[in-house]
Amino acid sequence: MNNLPREERMKPENIILVSVMPGPKEAKIDQMNNFLEPLVDELVELYGGITMKTPEFPNGTSIHAALMCVACDIPAARKTAGFTGFASTNACHICKHHFTVVAETSKINYSGFDHENWVSQTKEENATKDEMWFCTESDAERAVLEMQHGTRFSELHCLHYFDPVRCTIVDPMHNVFLGTAKRMISVWKDLRYLPTAVLVHM
Repeated sequence: MNNLPREERMKPENIILVSVMPGPKEAKIDQMNNFLEPLVDELVELYGGITMKTPEFPNGTSIHAALMCVACDIPAARKTAGFTGFASTNACHICKHHFTVVAETSKINYSGFDHENWVSQTKEENATKDEMWFCTESDAERAVLEMQHGTRFSELHCLHYFDPVRCTIVDPMHNVFLGTAKRMISVWKDLRYLPTAVLVHM
């Protein structure tokens, strides 16, 4: 609906509810694609275009639609787009940086933000790793691939125009509307004056 004026986009009458995932618990990683498959099938058809009657075109006009981004909190975004979670050593889905584990714990050390030396993922590399994971039938082998690449198969990869790396955006609800980004910037300003800083996921 991003072709609508900004003030109109999020009005209830302009939002299409595609589906609701049943509870009482959230879907597991291996269940997520079951919910995505019908949506992806329709998006593939819509990207090619369908003929639809509208008040302005009573005889029908060609309608196209595409998925622009995945906007969820981090756990849901990683499940939806086919990446490992934020608690893995591949905590960043955009780059190839591997975080380390704090000695004698299972906590991830998120320090080492040397952006100049980080290498970004590409859509093509992500697609190759996704296909490797999909073609591997052994759970043990898939676990190894996840640890190496931080990638799993997602039905969204069937949308060949869609780039999961660039189009899985930073959690807007927590980071923008609830102020997490502002808080983390304040924390970073305090930490940068310390001799060493280790950020650990609690």
